[in-house]
Amino acid sequence: MTEKKITVTAPEGLHTRPAKAFTEAAKKYECDVTLCNGSKESPGRNLIKLMKLGIGCGTEVTLRCNGADEQKACEELAAFIAAIKA
Repeated sequence: MTEKKITVTAPEGLHTRPAKAFTEAAKKYECDVTLCNGSKESPGRNLIKLMKLGIGCGTEVTLRCNGADEQKACEELAAFIAAIKA
């Protein structure tokens, strides 16, 4: 399992549009993708559960990837979250 912590810097956090883009990006990988906010976690491919995490600006999230392409998925999805601007 590969794990990475990322601080969300987008002013509106991980709102609907970027969350949907994240779930679509997560579907490109074979590994299981999980996003955690404190004690709450969500599968990276499920938009509704991802939105329930309530990830706002300044929130530190943990990205966990487990499976065949976990290293590549973790690096690229972490960069995706870090690059969200609005």
